[in-house]
Amino acid sequence: MSGFRVDYLSEPELVFAGGNTAKDPRSGLLKYGPCPPRDGSIHEVVRVGLIGDSWSISAMRDLLEDMRYGILPEGDDRQRWNQPFPGLGPNSELKMSFDQRPMWRGEIEHDDIDSLSDVRDDADRVEMALDYIKYQIEGVCSTTPSPDVVIVSIPETLAELFTEGKKADTIRTADTDFRSRIKLLGMLNQTPTQLIGPKTLRGEDVQPRREVAWNLAVGLLYKARRGRPWKLTELKSNTCYAGISFYDERGTDPDTRASIAQVFMETGENFVIRGDPVTDIASDADTGRTHLSAGDAEQLIQTILERYGDRRQDRPDRLVIHKSSNFWEQETEGFKSGSEDVRQRDFITIREHHPIRLFSNTQYPPLRGTVALPPGREEYYLYTKGFIPEISAYAESGTPNPIVVRPHEDVNATSYREICEEILSFSKLDWNSSDFCKKLPVTVGIADAVSDILAEPMAQNLPDGAFPYHYYYYM
Repeated sequence: MSGFRVDYLSEPELVFAGGNTAKDPRSGLLKYGPCPPRDGSIHEVVRVGLIGDSWSISAMRDLLEDMRYGILPEGDDRQRWNQPFPGLGPNSELKMSFDQRPMWRGEIEHDDIDSLSDVRDDADRVEMALDYIKYQIEGVCSTTPSPDVVIVSIPETLAELFTEGKKADTIRTADTDFRSRIKLLGMLNQTPTQLIGPKTLRGEDVQPRREVAWNLAVGLLYKARRGRPWKLTELKSNTCYAGISFYDERGTDPDTRASIAQVFMETGENFVIRGDPVTDIASDADTGRTHLSAGDAEQLIQTILERYGDRRQDRPDRLVIHKSSNFWEQETEGFKSGSEDVRQRDFITIREHHPIRLFSNTQYPPLRGTVALPPGREEYYLYTKGFIPEISAYAESGTPNPIVVRPHEDVNATSYREICEEILSFSKLDWNSSDFCKKLPVTVGIADAVSDILAEPMAQNLPDGAFPYHYYYYM
């Protein structure tokens, strides 16, 4: 370890209602409430649609009712990771409640589900099940007023039929993914969706019921109001952050690959960009990772900057690109030429695993925010998971390992400290969860979930005018 230096970065702060700040999402929500929506309303009434069979709808309504009154932790332990769910309603600290009207319920008949067992081909069976769900989503979303968000509560019989006891969101055939198709059905009806499996409703999930309630409340609030429950304080102004990844399109030509970009602004606003199919595929023989040609890279970055400019009425002063693979020479040249009018640029590779481990002289693992800087400093090792002083806990199992942060050797305008601080901040922007943080920043951490949706043939056939750019559709 000779020549290594170890640094520590302070925990980024989040902004809640009234401009008040806190470092823990839950503490901030409980003390100040979520950021108000753009209409300035103080209390959010979330109109909830429910799709499922009679049992799954009833079980979901029971969970929502429990959330209304609050859910206590098991035992006497009231530490942060075992906090009670506070309850909803006019006096709730979360400043939200649910509206569940019967006209927003779409019940799949048991006879329809039973008929699926007579279909021998798995692909045909999945398509038939999706048709049932599609019919109910369209019916619920066509009401006036329509729900803000639709919960698809997977019928237990359906889950058992397709997954043999596994989680319902793993239903997949060669040509389609069940969860992704439901997300797309919501998009086509301009309504975000939330999937819930029967194990979660039965309390057989790994998460306790209060944790399910916390995460569900935050996710539904974000999707319903089309806005952020909290935002960041640490990001530089007039900066465009883009996470770039690739996916294989499913369907008749499964070898076709395309690029996507998840774009974030310093305000926390975010959107998804679907790149063109990769016309000149370059593949790393060692890792199998896809890289863009110079032309494709230039086109993608120009689209990113144009969309950023549409929202900000200005070009950014700084561009930050996050990728999970190294930047190849052609890729780099394309990104540079497409952003040559941007004053500052940082191209950064972020990888999830590295064998290095740090050990403290206490019983606790390294602090979240610890950075190990090796000799030469071509890459840094950042602990986005670890002991968190703000909650006095390391709420994970096993020894944490750092992520790898590798700035491009030629396109790197910012200090390692600022780069790592931004990554720490982006590890706290998964609004589908109330967790203190995630291991990876959202710029790359949820790329697989977004890619799964865009890989569907249904998504590929969407014209640009109907393509859903808003992030809440994908969460």
